[in-house]
Amino acid sequence: MTAYYILFDNHEQAVRLHGQLRMGGLGSVIAPTPRSVSVCCGVSLMISEEEIGAVRTFLSHHACVYRSVERVEQEFNPRRDAYC
Repeated sequence: MTAYYILFDNHEQAVRLHGQLRMGGLGSVIAPTPRSVSVCCGVSLMISEEEIGAVRTFLSHHACVYRSVERVEQEFNPRRDAYC
């Protein structure tokens, strides 16, 4: 499974962008940041592969604060991987 993670310098930026995306009709999930991509604040937004194009467009048209967007290949374990 391919997922995209938006990384931040602090959790407040993540919560703010999560709300902005929701108000824009786009999905995101507050999730722990995979250590394979960064050791930033520890909180990121996980974006599905299907939504990443629309989210990138949203980011380019709005004044959003974030560090980077990273692509991660991962295996989903429903017994371990539960996010807000």
